[in-house]
Amino acid sequence: MLKIGAFVVCLILFAVAPAFATEIRVGKTASVESGEVIDDDLFIAGNSVLIAGKVTGDVLAAGQTVRVTGPVGGSVMAAGRDVRVTGDVQGSVRMAGQSATLSGTIGRNAALAGQTVVVADTAKIARDLHAAGTTVDLDGAVGRDAGLFAQTAALRGSAGRNVLFEGEELTVGRSAEVAGGLSYRSPNEPTIEQGATITGGTNKLPPRPGRGIEKAPRRRFPLFFPLTVFVFGVVGLAALPRLFGAAANAMPVRPWWNLLLGFLALVFLPAAAFATMITLVGLPIGVLALVLWGAALMFSGVPVGVFLGRWLLRPIKPGPVSAYLGLFVGLVALTLVGMIPFLGPISKVLTILLGLGVYARAAKGLVVEMRAHPA
Repeated sequence: MLKIGAFVVCLILFAVAPAFATEIRVGKTASVESGEVIDDDLFIAGNSVLIAGKVTGDVLAAGQTVRVTGPVGGSVMAAGRDVRVTGDVQGSVRMAGQSATLSGTIGRNAALAGQTVVVADTAKIARDLHAAGTTVDLDGAVGRDAGLFAQTAALRGSAGRNVLFEGEELTVGRSAEVAGGLSYRSPNEPTIEQGATITGGTNKLPPRPGRGIEKAPRRRFPLFFPLTVFVFGVVGLAALPRLFGAAANAMPVRPWWNLLLGFLALVFLPAAAFATMITLVGLPIGVLALVLWGAALMFSGVPVGVFLGRWLLRPIKPGPVSAYLGLFVGLVALTLVGMIPFLGPISKVLTILLGLGVYARAAKGLVVEMRAHPA
């Protein structure tokens, strides 16, 4: 049953691909050179990604280093270790990375997340900004509202309406201009330098319910879901070792391609399944595809956990590592990382994308094997 389901998922995934005509570029070094024009959406992934040319549609980019220096007619979604958008973007920008820097002109909204987030003084965001990180620097101009969520933040730019800060320490520089008010939720008063302009004044917000500043909330170790994933993983490894083993082994092979494929499966596969369900004949196929998509989404941590656990055990346990032991150690590591502020949500998103990506690759391999050796 699962083999048939995997076959159906692959058929839908590859059948729907032409409907979403895009330019796809994947490689160790992937680029759109200066002067080149992509008159379509662009999916690009690699260790090093550079978009210096013009893209008229949307951009999805993933890599260790991502640079978007050329103009983009649509929106930009980028993830990596070091992500920088310096070109002009007519749509919105969504960035996540260890370091996220924005210095171009953005036609709509911007959402940035990372350990270090910088909105440079050359950046101009037409609408709203949401920035979350360990440190956040806002030196550019925001047309409407700005939300800063960080341990430490510096506001030296401008906002056309209001600014909201949640975190530990906020410094408002002398060059800051806020047309509305500054609201903050913090145990410390903001440092406002002489010369800063805050037209609507400042407003200290009460602590969120159940998250008092004086009394730290009691943290509980989230055991139920990891145990559920572990049980499912054990059953899956025992029942279909080739499928789950292939998914785990695909983790270190072209990881940025896994992220890209995972994003495609996350966004486009449900749409394709619903489109298939319109006809009476395609209804059972669409329902089955949705069920398998939901299962892959919920248990995306299984192949990621197996690979991560084996990698962590390699220095202390020479020789082959059992997939079951690797799954246990990997899920413990993922659970601990998931409890870390700021880093936790990013790790969960990456786990989902990587898991869906390697499931899709393993299912495709199964389809190829079934075609080569039909029952």
